[in-house]
Formats: sequence, structure tokens, C-alpha cells
Amino acid sequence: MKSATGMTVGQVLKEGGEDPIAAEDLKLLMKKAEGMKRHLERYKSDRLNVHNLQLVESKIRRLAKYYKKKGILPADWRYE
Repeated sequence: MKSATGMTVGQVLKEGGEDPIAAEDLKLLMKKAEGMKRHLERYKSDRLNVHNLQLVESKIRRLAKYYKKKGILPADWRYE
């Protein structure tokens, strides 16, 4: 989109009066992790899911670190 308008998607949304969804990807990752945790409560021996949950939680921590640096998330925000 940037090549067509010269602006990012967030800038176009702000210009149009829409509020861009801040950290939507982080919210979706957290929702995915919750589903994986619910699955693990039922199937405790699913080792592949344990590993994939670790990967998703790692993505959440890295993304949160980036958003804290950019000022989108408060500095004291923590994933639990």
C-alpha cells in the first residue's frame, strides 16, 4: 500500500479518522497461546503442543519488547 499512496496502512487509517488497532498481532498471539494452554490442560502428554506453546510465548515476549520500545505498550506491561 505504501507504494501506491506513499503512506503506511496506519497513516491512511489515521487520516481517514479510523483508529488503527494497536498491537492486534500481539492480541491474536495471546489468544492463540490461551487456546494452546486449554488444550494442554486436557492433553497433558502432547509434547509437540508444549514446544509450539514455547515458540508462541517467545514471539509474544519479542513483540512486546518491540512495542514497549515504540511506546505502543506501557513500559510496565508484562505477559502472564
